[in-house]
Amino acid sequence: MGKFGKETKILLLAITTICVISFLLATGISFFLAKGFQQELLLHDYGVSGYQLNHTEKLLISAFTAQPNESDIARGKNALASIGYSSATSMQLLPMVQNYRNQTMWCLFLLLLFSFGTIYFALFLYLNRQHKAIREAEGKIREFLDGNTMSRIECAQAGDWYSLFHSVNEMAAILSAHAESQKQTKEFLQSIISDVSHQIKTPLAALKMYHEIIISHKEDSETVQSFSEKSQREIKRMEDVIYTLLKLARLDAGIIQMEKNEENLSVLMQDVMERFETWAEQDHKEIVLSGGSDVTLACDALWMSEAFGNIIKNALEHTRPGGHISVQWARSPLMTQIVISDDGIGIHQEDLYNIFKRFYRSRFSSDVHGVGLGLPLAKSIVEAHGGTISVNSTLGAGTTFTLNFFNLTKE
Repeated sequence: MGKFGKETKILLLAITTICVISFLLATGISFFLAKGFQQELLLHDYGVSGYQLNHTEKLLISAFTAQPNESDIARGKNALASIGYSSATSMQLLPMVQNYRNQTMWCLFLLLLFSFGTIYFALFLYLNRQHKAIREAEGKIREFLDGNTMSRIECAQAGDWYSLFHSVNEMAAILSAHAESQKQTKEFLQSIISDVSHQIKTPLAALKMYHEIIISHKEDSETVQSFSEKSQREIKRMEDVIYTLLKLARLDAGIIQMEKNEENLSVLMQDVMERFETWAEQDHKEIVLSGGSDVTLACDALWMSEAFGNIIKNALEHTRPGGHISVQWARSPLMTQIVISDDGIGIHQEDLYNIFKRFYRSRFSSDVHGVGLGLPLAKSIVEAHGGTISVNSTLGAGTTFTLNFFNLTKE
């Protein structure tokens, strides 16, 4: 019993106590039955003696088989009492009664011994099996607590304990999922902090240098004006980086609830193009919109215009003066497709698989002001709407971005 727990020991002690009490009761019952047997034996002997005294002519078998009457019993009782044989006679003087008592006691003892022995044996097997299962479960739980989040309790069998083990496994799976989520959140925050610090470091250093130059040349208005403008550009750059990173962080964290409505793509694209009209005119570039005026897209207009704007901005930045940017849209029973293409410098094959990575800067790019967040943000917005975005490009001939949104509602 040393390996069993306190509750099991209490159970075994209670059963042992019941066993001892049962043996004591068996002893008392055997004495009670022996006393009853003694009384029956006395009545029988009274009847036989009285019957024989009342029929003295000869010894009759009926003296032993017939039901004795009151007269026979009374006469036999008086006769036997005269020689000291009565109910007061000690059981020790009656071997037959003693044998009956001993036989009864042994029968009861053997019956109880067999019953409690069977109970103890079955209980021992059960408790030993349960003890082994619990020890194995404790070992698995300890492994889980020590860091092995894949550790699980074997619970293929049926039973109360195994139902409990199954619940523990479910809890372990939930805890593992929470731990993994927290790990990802931590890594995500570390990544965001690293990105922000990395991207802010350069403009901050530039601002510090510009400020020192302005202080040292504060009498030179032309120098002050020049470096003030440069400072303003760096501030704008930091502002763009921070705002874009915050948008990406909110999308990645899943805290943005897209307020989707059926938006007219023609109207939406016209609003987006108005943001770039002046830029396009100044650089002698043309943006051409084409598509059905009744085509709609279930989307959050504010976020989707951000995605379209980032792709068009990227096209403008990589298109030579006199170039064209085409924005086309169409709707089929299966999907709504938006194609944004340009006839610009194109994307090197080495860069095609990386343009959606944050802060990616191509070694072939001549853009020194971009921070590499526009296209990743566009991709995150499109995917948040359940869409896909792909790119094809030919170096020196242009680039095409294709956005597909499956129609989950009826036409």
